[in-house]
Amino acid sequence: MRVSALVLSCILPLSLTAVPLYAATFCPWKIPSDSKTERLINLTVVQFIDVNDDEVKIAFGGGNLGSGHDIRLATKNRDEGNKLIKSMQDAAKQCDK
Repeated sequence: MRVSALVLSCILPLSLTAVPLYAATFCPWKIPSDSKTERLINLTVVQFIDVNDDEVKIAFGGGNLGSGHDIRLATKNRDEGNKLIKSMQDAAKQCDK
């Protein structure tokens, strides 16, 4: 009885803080561009998105000491920026299925 209580007291805290055994889904999203080269980002590593009246800034893939990247997409107005965000949301929903 004493041994089982000891084992349980060791295993229970570990099970409550366990990290999931699966990796985040790879969720590519094509960055709108007029160039012939297609560029995609993985939506699972996006950290934040800034939307203002003339651009959308997407920061992604960051780690320590500013190792992340960002993309700035020019927009004509805030509504166009919100359409980009909606496109990203739709892509993320598809990846989640």
